[in-house]
Amino acid sequence: MVAQTSSALGPGTDPVPATLRCFVALWPDAEARERLDALAREQQARFASARRTRRENLHLTLAFIGALPVAQAKQVAAQLARLPAADFDWPVDQLGTFAGSGVLWAGGESAPLRQLAARLRQLLDELAIAYDRKPFAPHVTLLRRLPRQAATQAAVPILPPIRWRAGAPRLLQSTRDAHGIRYRELAAGRD
Repeated sequence: MVAQTSSALGPGTDPVPATLRCFVALWPDAEARERLDALAREQQARFASARRTRRENLHLTLAFIGALPVAQAKQVAAQLARLPAADFDWPVDQLGTFAGSGVLWAGGESAPLRQLAARLRQLLDELAIAYDRKPFAPHVTLLRRLPRQAATQAAVPILPPIRWRAGAPRLLQSTRDAHGIRYRELAAGRD
């Protein structure tokens, strides 16, 4: 969702956004995206009332920021663009739920991933960017709105594990359109 200023630029133009809804994330590589999407479809067949994450929206959040002024968003995107790509594999080897939120997730532990999240959060602190300080829980949301009884199941192994090749952290923007929520990368030079 985008907060907007009250003044329009002229006929036929959209208002200039004052803030963007942002988070820092990793996109999956093509093979991991394909396997995660297949897993999400398989699980949605079990829980037909649940809402599946769109294939193109699958991601790993490293830090949720929320509303961020456009100028600061550009600054964060520029800083992230200067970071080298992460050079490790994240083994996605567990399927579990967050009972309180009705979410089915795929995830797994990784020391390099935790180190990357910590470095990224340190960068946000240095830039004086506020973010959600909940402890980092490495996961990808596959389904939302799980039935209450399903949302209390214990985590189970994913066999074989999904190998996600970590890349460069990116600043993503959440927007809503006629088809629902979309996540897209915010480039450093974007207006």
